[in-house]
Amino acid sequence: MKLWLTYCAVFLSGILALGVLFNASANPEQVILGRWQETAWAYEQGIAFAADIAAASKSGSVQPEFSFHKAEDWEFLPGGRLRLRIAGKEEWLSWSMKGRGHVLQIKYGDHRIENYQLTVLKNNKMVLNAESDLQARGIAQLIFERDKSTTYAQKIQ
Repeated sequence: MKLWLTYCAVFLSGILALGVLFNASANPEQVILGRWQETAWAYEQGIAFAADIAAASKSGSVQPEFSFHKAEDWEFLPGGRLRLRIAGKEEWLSWSMKGRGHVLQIKYGDHRIENYQLTVLKNNKMVLNAESDLQARGIAQLIFERDKSTTYAQKIQ
């Protein structure tokens, strides 16, 4: 009888420990909410990657798999809404997390879809990897820092 109680206690403590770990981990859909400032692009294969994206964006015959974003403010809002601001203009898109929370999918109004690998997501830093083998050769990283103003998560608390 004592052995059975010992097994039950060990099993229940293991379940409790797993529950605590799952609750302690941050949900990427909550962490990403707020305003992010795009600070840099880093390229694996130098300037050739940027030139390929720019050329694909200018040619009307082929849609690139992702846009050449530059110095934009990205604001992730609840409900899957994304507001991009660049040079005084706003563009409304939709976003969602795919996979196990490691793929950020952005949908444009013209049904174009961009997928980014979410490699770093901390309270003040986010890194998205863009990889394309159709038009651009190599890997680009979009590096973001959280806007220093009040974040959405801070507003609702």
